[in-house]
Parts: sequence; structure tokens; C-alpha cells
Amino acid sequence: MLFERVFISFLLAIIGILTAIDIIEDYVDSTSLRHLSLDIAIAAAAFVTAIYLIARITHERQRSTSLEKEKKILEDIASDLKQKSKIFIEGLSVQIDKEFTLWGLTSAEREIALFILKGLSTTEIAEIRSASEKTVRHQLAAVYKKAQIKGRQELQAYFLEDLLAPTSNSSGA
Repeated sequence: MLFERVFISFLLAIIGILTAIDIIEDYVDSTSLRHLSLDIAIAAAAFVTAIYLIARITHERQRSTSLEKEKKILEDIASDLKQKSKIFIEGLSVQIDKEFTLWGLTSAEREIALFILKGLSTTEIAEIRSASEKTVRHQLAAVYKKAQIKGRQELQAYFLEDLLAPTSNSSGA
């Protein structure tokens, strides 16, 4: 696309120059004012369009350079956030594992509980584990009993509670 614009600008500049030469020759030969006006309009249109295209090329190069700088900054930010997220998730995983150990969950119960924390349904968990839904529900009931919680929402809330920032009291009380 850039090459095409440069090439078209070059061609328009040549057309403008050749038309300018024709204007000079026509003027010397005392050609009619009408013909000279038409040649002048053609030359002006060619030069103005060439200048416009060159300005667009320059602007697009500057914009491209600016976008590349922004891209680099965003990539650096994303990399930093990814690293922080990794540390956070590792810390969260350690905390979840500690709680599961305190609750005395078996490895199967741990796996089921993690799937629940990830938002999977009992049907999906059964499919993944190649088990019956009844088995999954039974193991899930054991998790709830050992954790002394009532259900899926409480399990998820148990681990999310500390992650959510406290809300400010907007009523001023």
C-alpha cells in the first residue's frame, strides 16, 4: 500500500511537470486562454494530489511509529501484569491447597472442588473424570461436609471473599 501511494505520487508529479512544460510551450505559441486554463487545472490537480498523497504517507509513517511505541508499552504492561497474575495465582493455589489439606480432602475430592471453583457443572466434571454424575455429587457432598459449607456458592465465596476489594460506603455512614 505504501509503495502504491509513493508510485502514484511520483506519477502525478511527472504528469504535473509534463503539463507545466506543455503550458510553457502553449504560452509561447500563443495558444488560447481556454486551452491554457485547462492545462493549468490539470497541472494543479496533479501537484495538489501528489502533495496530498505525500502528506498522507508521512502522517501514516508517524502514526505507525507512534502505534509501535504504544504497542511496546502495552506489551511491557501486559508482561508485567502476566507476571503479577502468575504470582497471585500461585499464591492463591497455595492457599486453596492449604485449605483443602485442613479440610482433609482426598485427591478426588480436591479435584472435584477445583473444578467447582473453576465454574464447571457436575455434568461437565463427570464427563472430564469419566465418572457418573452420582459419584461426582457424592464426592461433592463429602467436600461440603468436610468444609462445613452448604454448597457450591459457599465454596466459591469462601475463596473469593478475600480477593474482592472492600466496597466503600457511598452513603457516608
